[in-house]
Amino acid sequence: MENDRAPGSLAEVLADVAAERDAQDRMWGVQEFPDGSGPEFAESAERAKRECAAAWSRGELTWRHILTEEFFEALAESDPSALRTELVQTAAVAVKWIQSLDRRHGATAHQTRAGSGRAEKLVRDRVPEIIRVDGRLPETRTAPPDEHAGLLRAKLYEEAGEYVASGDPAELSDLLEVVHALAALHGVTPGELEEQRSAKAAARGGFSNRTVLRLKE
Repeated sequence: MENDRAPGSLAEVLADVAAERDAQDRMWGVQEFPDGSGPEFAESAERAKRECAAAWSRGELTWRHILTEEFFEALAESDPSALRTELVQTAAVAVKWIQSLDRRHGATAHQTRAGSGRAEKLVRDRVPEIIRVDGRLPETRTAPPDEHAGLLRAKLYEEAGEYVASGDPAELSDLLEVVHALAALHGVTPGELEEQRSAKAAARGGFSNRTVLRLKE
């Protein structure tokens, strides 16, 4: 059985990874972003595969070659299941690389980053007032229109992630507030948005029947 404390042990590396994830969660909270991956990275993935194979044939294979291949293979995926598989493989190679480093150079204590989190974030309009009432002095600025749109999209993922993580239906009101703010950017009022939702429900139905469609491969 592997010695959990030996340099290069899987348990030691995974403990460091878990500690880093815990530190990131404390700093940033639940984060949700679009994947940003897709077939536009397929050429980069093929190039990374060729470079990895060539390095192997020359006897010059490095961890950099292997991790780069796995990383670009992940970037080239858009199907969630395939993307997840590639990300797990990428993470596994990164862990193996750390183990190799530890075996060659000895394990070092991992230092997680300290901090209070992101320097800025979009908040509801009355939050600065609430902070002042609490006796504190908030530092604020007004985002320009283009930045505001991007901040709202990020906020949409943040609020959706908080609901997914907690399952608390109260989080849905925050999500709805962001949806209304995004709709307003497009000149759509809450009433018009509800009309659009209602029309789509009449034409295509809602989700109350729990219907799952099996897709043909």
